[in-house]
Amino acid sequence: MQRQWTAPAPADREDGGLPVLPELAACFAAAADRVAPEPVGGSADLRTAACAYWSRRGLWTAPEHTVAAPGAEPLLLALLASAPGGDVLLPRPCAAWYEPLVRLVDRRGHHAPVPAECGGLPDPFALLETVRRVRAEGGVPRILLLSVADDPTGTVAPPELLHEVCEAAVAEGLLIVSDETWRDTVHHPHGTVLLSPAEMAPEDVVVLTDLAGAFTPAGWPAAVARFPATERGAELRARVLSTLTAVRGELPAPVSVAAAYALTEPEPVRDRMTAAARAHGAV
Repeated sequence: MQRQWTAPAPADREDGGLPVLPELAACFAAAADRVAPEPVGGSADLRTAACAYWSRRGLWTAPEHTVAAPGAEPLLLALLASAPGGDVLLPRPCAAWYEPLVRLVDRRGHHAPVPAECGGLPDPFALLETVRRVRAEGGVPRILLLSVADDPTGTVAPPELLHEVCEAAVAEGLLIVSDETWRDTVHHPHGTVLLSPAEMAPEDVVVLTDLAGAFTPAGWPAAVARFPATERGAELRARVLSTLTAVRGELPAPVSVAAAYALTEPEPVRDRMTAAARAHGAV
């Protein structure tokens, strides 16, 4: 297993010693006097910018299939609380912040070991065996949570292996939640082919991206999610919005404006992403 990048857990995220971009700070300051709350789920500008971000990575997206929230943890929590009830499958090892959220919504988490090649997703045969075991014990497997650019192992999943895992998960009726927070911090990009599960199983994958991974300061929490363009995806998105509404899960206006700017990936932001990847690679 070759380590290709390094990153801290989200709760302990730092910016690698990088200062706040002046352009981001200007966006933040320009919106600091806004008194009206932002729409729950994200402003039209932010969701449109998120769509363009994903489209540049091969995932065509419409604003009505996206949701923004103040950080990956609140967004994943709302997603877990809103999805149909049942158990969650996780790779072992996985990011430290996943399982506490699973427990918080009173779901059971089950771990399947990662393959020798990488972390972030379970070995496909181990996944199938875990699904069978959970069902034999009376459980109902519903969700597979994985990460194509993995936090604890610092590796990227090979496309062939990712395809096998997605194929197995879809065959077993699992909703795949793909944490793609760190995809833009891979520090050997020319030797790495990074694909999203949403490219392989678009009707069965929710993509989650925390912007603190590469775009915004850790102290300005913002995350976006991409839902399938299906009836099931629309229903799940609506439930997530209801959950976020219940807990006032909207972004502050200054963070929203800065995040929308960052997601357009202008040259200063691209330079910062390159610097962030170098900083993580030096860890």
